[in-house]
Amino acid sequence: MSRKRLQATFALAMLVIAGWMTVRWWVSPERRINKKIQQIQKLVSKVPGESDVVALGKARRLSEMFADSFEFRAEDFDFFTRDRQRLAAGVHQYRSYSQAIAMRVRDKELMVNEEHRRASTYLIADFVTQARDITGREAYRLRLDWVEQEDDWRIDFVELMEILEEPTRPWF
Repeated sequence: MSRKRLQATFALAMLVIAGWMTVRWWVSPERRINKKIQQIQKLVSKVPGESDVVALGKARRLSEMFADSFEFRAEDFDFFTRDRQRLAAGVHQYRSYSQAIAMRVRDKELMVNEEHRRASTYLIADFVTQARDITGREAYRLRLDWVEQEDDWRIDFVELMEILEEPTRPWF
């Protein structure tokens, strides 16, 4: 085999391997769940002047990220639901108290069980809220369990595990 032909074969093999790895990464549960978490951040966050129509739409879209059968537990806020409409109303109510909300996810740990099509995420979410002249900073340790349904990862359990004093460092 000539040197050029060997180089071309090697380059083709590397291209096929790189393509396979890219496709595998693109459809991986980890990447898809991390995209969902980014979507949650966008739906919870709020900019000043957001209309009620937009606010209600965000609350509805967030509730649609949950599985048909789910449980949401935030005992420290006396909030528990398995009802999608109540969840959307709770999200809308939380967001309506503030003029602006910024959410950041950090210290994320994701474990996937592909065989059972389940995953768990443990994370800390930092929030900065602006209401009139007051800026609030909160941090929460959360657990989100995921289930793959109809080729989509959906949340089937959320638990507010701990309210932290405040974010570990300024970021907003």
